[in-house]
Amino acid sequence: MNFKSTWSALEESYGVCSDIGAPVIEKFAEENRLSAGYWSWGPAIILFPDETISSAQWMKIFPYGIPQTINGRLASAAEGGYLVADGGGFRSTEKGKAAAHQGLQALTDGIVHLHPLPPNDLQRLIDYLVRLSDASFSAPGPPPKFCLTHYRNYKSTFDNNAPLIRLFVHYFKELDFYRMDSHMAAWRGHNLEGNRWEVFSEVWGGKNNTLDKIFDELSFRGITRDEYASILQELIERGWIQQDGEMYQPANEGKRIREEAEALTDQYFFAPWSCLNESELEELASLASQLRDGLRKTEEQK
Repeated sequence: MNFKSTWSALEESYGVCSDIGAPVIEKFAEENRLSAGYWSWGPAIILFPDETISSAQWMKIFPYGIPQTINGRLASAAEGGYLVADGGGFRSTEKGKAAAHQGLQALTDGIVHLHPLPPNDLQRLIDYLVRLSDASFSAPGPPPKFCLTHYRNYKSTFDNNAPLIRLFVHYFKELDFYRMDSHMAAWRGHNLEGNRWEVFSEVWGGKNNTLDKIFDELSFRGITRDEYASILQELIERGWIQQDGEMYQPANEGKRIREEAEALTDQYFFAPWSCLNESELEELASLASQLRDGLRKTEEQK
């Protein structure tokens, strides 16, 4: 059974939902004049409902930026009354919780019209995703399950009567966050910061292979162009990438390291899928393909 093709179909389906839903959330944020950095502090309120919200906590899930950027966004939210200082970090106010949950309701409203599968088939697919997520949550480590554990707090943003397509988005993201756990466990042993690994990944991917392209792609992280130049030089000194004029490409050692990390990510991530038998895995693959095809038609009809 090719787990990767099934996962790829699920990823593509989520991508269509995200492409439709993200502009709706952006419109909600603009119309309500929410504080800058809503895409950081809004999710943080949901991810950490009973914990101190801080850049350190945030970067346990999203380790690819820098603390200064996250701290600035959290401080902006506090100025807007969405967060309040709490020891070494922040906690949500009722105003902040309402804004975060309303943003997710905007997502639901933005995708509720999508009916890519008959309801019974989509429910069957969701049931499989729930089982896979539960198996992932119960699986022995590695990886640790910090990302998955905290994403499960998003269940507070919808009720049992939520549209099936919203449930698909949620349970796909539970699995996606477990994949984030798996990938971080696969590269953390190389003892480098997440923003270094992200730049290495951009070079390895081949699309963003110059300093200008990398900065354009990742400028939202708050890292300067000169800092990205220094990161690229650091990766050259590690022997992971090499430079040819303005272009960067992975060196043989870098290719080996990245391929090992990809293989280990898949090993960790797909291990819990053994909770499904052969016929169930085949049905999951079929339903995932049908969902992808149904959403492709939606895209084509725009």
